[in-house]
Amino acid sequence: MSESGAPSSRNGDALVRVRGLRTVLGRKTIFDDVDVDIPRGKITAIMGPSGCGKTTLLRHISGQRMPDAGRIEIDGANVPTLPRPALFGLREKIGYLFQNSALLTDYDVFENVAFPLRQHLRLPEDVLRNIVLTKLEAVGLRGAAALMPAELSGGMARRVALARAIIRDPMLILYDEPFVGLDPIALNQVLRMIRTLNDTLGVTSVLVAHEFSAVARVADLVYLLAGGKIVAHGTPEELRKDPSPWTRQFFGGEADGPVPFQYPAGDYAADLGFAEAAR
Repeated sequence: MSESGAPSSRNGDALVRVRGLRTVLGRKTIFDDVDVDIPRGKITAIMGPSGCGKTTLLRHISGQRMPDAGRIEIDGANVPTLPRPALFGLREKIGYLFQNSALLTDYDVFENVAFPLRQHLRLPEDVLRNIVLTKLEAVGLRGAAALMPAELSGGMARRVALARAIIRDPMLILYDEPFVGLDPIALNQVLRMIRTLNDTLGVTSVLVAHEFSAVARVADLVYLLAGGKIVAHGTPEELRKDPSPWTRQFFGGEADGPVPFQYPAGDYAADLGFAEAAR
């Protein structure tokens, strides 16, 4: 396990390589010379306190947001320098599971899953139907094809979103907070699907989450982000045993530590006007 931003050489063939990533939003530095390797065919989790840039990293990987500096390579292509047609072509090889599923409320389950196919391909209706039903079967929801999103539980909606994310057999799947709001049964179902689909399809997965107990059951590698840096990375077991204050605070749920409880502020008495009154 490493406590620096330098990825370990044991990651072998990386599908995604991030080097020297720097991103500043407003007055806040989100990433400060960050390096990350996402091993091909594995599940890599990105963890860290709220607001540390986990979702922003997914947006950089998918080319939704460009960094201020650094390289983000996917299968050898540097995303920030790709011309628009090449970027759109790359995105068609990436599946994205959004926070809270982001299903289209006016479409039934079948049409939600079919949406990427209808947008990008012209397939005979019988071929499209077979593809959609195959993906719904993979997530256990073929029988729910005619239901509307409002009729789904949170876990079912997440599984529909996952079927949509894999509809075009992507080489890379990005999961943005897939466990939020799930009951224990639904959580276990989603965990099992993520692991099974990753192994069965041979894809590479990047998983953003807060729940270490869930992540530890499915991830091959974990990166811990804080303060614009990679403060630790390794297998879940390595991070569980790591004595550093970063891992101890984050995975132990301690209220204070390297990530402070108080947001930086000026003198408290001055803000309240006490200093002026004293004069």
